[in-house]
Amino acid sequence: MSNRQARREQARTSRAPQTKRPSGGKPSSGGSSGSGSSIFSKGFLIAIAAFVVVAIGIGVAVVLFNESDSEELATLIEEGTANLPLDMADGAKLGNDDAAVKMVSYEDFQCPFCLRYTAEIEPGLIDQLVKTGEVQMEFRHLPILRNESVTAALASQCAADQNKFWPYHHRLFLTQAEAGQAENEELNVGRFSDTNLKNYATDLGLDRAVFDDCLDSRKHLDLITQHGREANEFGITGTPGFTLNGQPLTQGAPSTVEDWVELIRNFADQQATATANATLTPATTASPAASPAVTTSPAASPSGTAAATTTTTPAASQTPVPTATP
Repeated sequence: MSNRQARREQARTSRAPQTKRPSGGKPSSGGSSGSGSSIFSKGFLIAIAAFVVVAIGIGVAVVLFNESDSEELATLIEEGTANLPLDMADGAKLGNDDAAVKMVSYEDFQCPFCLRYTAEIEPGLIDQLVKTGEVQMEFRHLPILRNESVTAALASQCAADQNKFWPYHHRLFLTQAEAGQAENEELNVGRFSDTNLKNYATDLGLDRAVFDDCLDSRKHLDLITQHGREANEFGITGTPGFTLNGQPLTQGAPSTVEDWVELIRNFADQQATATANATLTPATTASPAASPAVTTSPAASPSGTAAATTTTTPAASQTPVPTATP
């Protein structure tokens, strides 16, 4: 039996993934550009600069993670891939359109914190909330770590065109896990080169001619840029960042699946109550019902202290977001 198989068997018998805390890692190195010439035009870099902001003098809530090595993360992602409800997938969305809660994550495929979230938290949320019809997940892009983050985002949207976003998404994070990105962050080192991204498409059985044309033409560049602008409007300056029904999380994010589930279900109850109260209010005196803010309970913050910011990015890289230069 290989080391990977032995670890997978041990994981299945001795660990419940949904109860595991995500693990911490060193802060991001700040998203510096890789060596070599940029594949992007001056106009695109100016567009990136329009939505990327530098977090100066702002406290950011930190989610602390337990130690988890690369092989374990890879095993968790492989298990999560096998458990994806692909019959509920629609492009970069996963779950029923009529779910009460629409959960959007803004992520970067080079981000080690996004990797840990995908391996250790996301599978439990899919099992407990997506498959039950309570939540619809949607992945959006915040490629703050530059060149290969952008090309990976573009490639994932090309996979979404063939309704293979989620397997491709998991393939990209598996690549990062196997390379040790969670423990030793390296940026723009060729893992997400055009050639490799196309090979991953082949591995997943995508139509290569269609995929290659999509990636080579940078078909979804405007969409990726728009996602970044949205994140900026929400005050999200690091990855991963989350919104529930269009509202950004505040005061940090839960560090366990159980706390995530509690937060989301409480939020859904608050939304339902606000809607019911608005319906019962006489029309002559009614005012628009305000949606409750998305907050976490003190137990959800590992440090037990309130975050210094009004809008934070859960499990975010602590290095200020770089400003792109033309």
